[in-house]
Amino acid sequence: MDAKDFRLLVALDEDARQSFHALGRRLGLSAPAVRDRLRRLEARGILQGYWVSIDPAIFGRKDVLLAFGGEWSRDDAANVLDAPDVAWVAWKIDGGVTLEVWPRTVAGGVAAVSKVLGRAPSWRGVSRSEWRGALSSLDWRVLDALIDAPRAPVDRLAATTGLSPKTVRKRLAGMTRSEAIFVVPRLGSLADSGEVVCHLLVSGTVSFADVRRALGDAVLIHETAEPRRKYVFCRTDSLGDLTAKTHALAKRSDVSAVEVTLNREMMLGTPFVHRLVRDRFDAGSLRPTRTSPQTLF
Repeated sequence: MDAKDFRLLVALDEDARQSFHALGRRLGLSAPAVRDRLRRLEARGILQGYWVSIDPAIFGRKDVLLAFGGEWSRDDAANVLDAPDVAWVAWKIDGGVTLEVWPRTVAGGVAAVSKVLGRAPSWRGVSRSEWRGALSSLDWRVLDALIDAPRAPVDRLAATTGLSPKTVRKRLAGMTRSEAIFVVPRLGSLADSGEVVCHLLVSGTVSFADVRRALGDAVLIHETAEPRRKYVFCRTDSLGDLTAKTHALAKRSDVSAVEVTLNREMMLGTPFVHRLVRDRFDAGSLRPTRTSPQTLF
């Protein structure tokens, strides 16, 4: 994985619905070269698919990250999706899990998940949303279809929703511009051939700009305000390079801790998210005509 591969992942994280041609123009590559690089990243488990990252504030809900240590099997990690209000689960190489929960209240959400899992989280973080506004019935319709097919062409989404391509395009642009949603890649980890691609959990008041200066190739994936933590995806040339950079970052006065976290697999709570979206339809007649929903994990 070279620097262009990482820049490609960064571009996808900004907008994974970009065409191969658009991505190629940004990186100085042809569309076939972009396609081949993405296929290699998929084969190595770094790129595990795509998903719709939704700000739960559009449902009037909180955004909470919880981490649980221990040795979780894949089945155990997948079963976490059955806990209340779980939007996604990241199964870690060290056996632990991190999950995003969208509860109505933070305390109630943490208590409900802890009760179902039979343990308290090792840490938690709460994100502060900047989203303001309201989605229309047409927005909810498009979002419901997009959840199952994040990179589907506009014409396919139009056929699924029964809306015109122009309307679908307008609704997608509006939801993205307002930061209600982002279509992003599901990212795994790599630690072979000397290279390391992983996630870091950086605690403290340090800005992401300073984190990126310390690490080099890095992109901000998630951020919590209570407490202040940044979830960062990064690439280094070797384990020694990663160790040196994280140690230097940890010595900053505005950094309280830096933890390396390797994702084995990200699992999505698609049925839960669909239920939230469909609850927002004003009437049964507004429900979309659609094919059978897929569960993306």
